[in-house]
Amino acid sequence: GSNYFSTQQWNEKLAQDDGSIGRRPTSDNGFAPSPADWVLSGPHFFVANPHMKTPRKVCTEKGHYDVIDLETLPDDYLPRTNYRPMSDKVEYLRRTPRVSWVDDGEASEKAVTAYFRLVNREMIGPSSERTLIATLMPPGAAHINTLLGHAFRDSKELCGVLGYMQSLLADFRVKSTGMGHANTTLVGQLPIPERWAPDVVARALALNCLTSHYAPLWDEVYDLAFADQSWSQPGNPRLLQAFWQNLTDSWTRDCALRSDYARRMALVEIDVLVAQALSLTLDELLLIYRVQFPVMQGYERDTWYDMKGRIVFTNSKGLVGVGLSRKGSGKSPRTRIQTPDGKAREGNFGWEDVYKDGNSLVPEGTVVTQWVSDDTLPGGSRTVERSYMAPFALANREDDYRTAWAFFENQ
Repeated sequence: GSNYFSTQQWNEKLAQDDGSIGRRPTSDNGFAPSPADWVLSGPHFFVANPHMKTPRKVCTEKGHYDVIDLETLPDDYLPRTNYRPMSDKVEYLRRTPRVSWVDDGEASEKAVTAYFRLVNREMIGPSSERTLIATLMPPGAAHINTLLGHAFRDSKELCGVLGYMQSLLADFRVKSTGMGHANTTLVGQLPIPERWAPDVVARALALNCLTSHYAPLWDEVYDLAFADQSWSQPGNPRLLQAFWQNLTDSWTRDCALRSDYARRMALVEIDVLVAQALSLTLDELLLIYRVQFPVMQGYERDTWYDMKGRIVFTNSKGLVGVGLSRKGSGKSPRTRIQTPDGKAREGNFGWEDVYKDGNSLVPEGTVVTQWVSDDTLPGGSRTVERSYMAPFALANREDDYRTAWAFFENQ
C-alpha cells in the first residue's frame, strides 16, 4: 500500500542537463568519500551484493568495471562513482524525490535518501543469468534511472521484501512476464508473505550488510533468531559453521558473509525457505531452476571452489578476473604452485595447469598463489596476493536444494 515509495530518482540525461548530477572527469580518482557522494549505476551491484564491482578510473564502456574482493573489503568502503551530486547540497536535497508519508515527529515528508532502500535494475534480461537483480543501498546514496529504488516506512518490511526479492522464486515471477523493463509497481506485484521471517532476513542481511554504512539497519532490526540459524550442511568444511552463532546485535564485519561459497549457500537456502513459505514443492523449485535458469546452470557446472570457499576458476562472464584464467599464457599473472612437500614452481599458470579433464593435477593441500594487479580500493593500483588451497570442488545446486529442503522441513 502506501507504506513504500518507489522512484527512478535521477534521469541520467535530464539530471545532467539541469546540473543535479555531473559525470566524473577521468582526472578524478572517483571513490565516493561518503554515501551522499555515491550515485549508483547498474554494474555496481548484483543479487544481494551492493559491492559487486567498481568502475575503473576511466570508465567509458559497460565492461570498464572490476570485481571487488569482499574478503578484504575495508569496513567503510565505498566504490568509485561515475556521477557526482551537484555542489549545492541544499538545492540537491530540494530536488531529491520525497516519500509519500510523514514519519512520527516530523513536520513533512523526508527525502528518499534519508532511508535505507531496496534497489533493483530497471532493465531486466529474461535470458540472462538472473533477471531480477536487487540489493540494499544505504542512506545518502542516490541512483540513476536505470535502477529503481524503494524506500519503506518500516525497516522490518524493507528487510522482509529484500529477502524475498533476492530469491529465485521472485526472479522467476519477473522472468515469466517476458518484459524487458521493470517499473515502480514491481514490489506490489511480487508474492511476498507479510510475516516476519528471521530465517530469510538473517541470510539477506548477512549478504547485503557488507560495510559499516549498513550498521544502523542491522542494529535496528537484529532478531535473536538470527543467531539461532544453522547451515543446512553442518558437515561442509567450506562453511564456517559457527558463523550464525557468532552474530551480535551490533554490526561488525564478521556479521557479513564474505566467502564466495558461503554467499552462494545463503542464496540457495533463501530459495528453499521462500519456496516453502509460498507452499511450493521441492519438485516445483527444481523444475523452475532447470527450465528457467539455463545460464546459471552453465556457470554452476564450471565454477570451482577451494577449501576456504574462494572461487579458484569460473566461466561466469560476470566474474572476469576472478580466480585463474582457463589457460596460462604470457599475459597471465605470476603464479606459484606449492605442494605439501614444500616443492614449488612459478610461472604464468592457468586452471588447466592444476585441473584438467576431470582430474586434479595437484595433491590435496597444494596452495596456488597468484599476484594480481588491483585498482578497486582508494590509494591507487597495487599488487595483491590471492591464494587457493586444494582440493578444489564444484557445487551442485540441485543437490544443495534437496539437502536444504530436508533440513528446513525437519526443523
